[in-house]
Amino acid sequence: MEHSARIQIIIPCYNPPVGWAARLIERAGVLQRELGGVALGYTLVNDGSTRGVSDAEREVVRSGLGDVRWIDHAENKGKGTALRTGVDAGGAGIYLFTDVDIPYTMESMVRACNALLEGADVVLGYRQDDYYERVPLARRMISKTFRWVLRNVMRFPISDTQCGLKGFNEQGRSVFMATTIERFLFDMEFVMLIARRKDLIVRTIDAR
Repeated sequence: MEHSARIQIIIPCYNPPVGWAARLIERAGVLQRELGGVALGYTLVNDGSTRGVSDAEREVVRSGLGDVRWIDHAENKGKGTALRTGVDAGGAGIYLFTDVDIPYTMESMVRACNALLEGADVVLGYRQDDYYERVPLARRMISKTFRWVLRNVMRFPISDTQCGLKGFNEQGRSVFMATTIERFLFDMEFVMLIARRKDLIVRTIDAR
């Protein structure tokens, strides 16, 4: 599907794994081919990394992505703060954020982008049960317990608030920028604020 549009992809970066730059460039190339005429820009927020973000790696990313903006935090401030820094820098009417290792399939990324291009104000990635077959047992138990509490105790509209693939247009952006949590659970705060807004078009997409 081709669109005349621009999507800014916000990526927080803290002590990224070895090989992250090459993986990011490779995945970005695939995403661009899948989205056709959509213009993709990238904002990377280095959140006080102490390793993994050398000048050489920055140059590799700049050369490979082309349209990229680097923002640096002198010290680690947390993923929520890093994402708000990136979104606040602006650059597009549509925003998507994910993790530096791009852990989601291209199909998931394309679904999220197309939902936004087709008019959704907010897109929330939702991980099915089979997602947890590939994560450590301890993390699986914590995540499933947390989701049960959200669904059955707190009555959230979706139980997977922590999926690292989310997006929004300018209407959704205003809600995201109203979040205040710096680290873990900023996602839950965002979903909570979204649930209070009955005027927004919210789509969930299968994130694998």
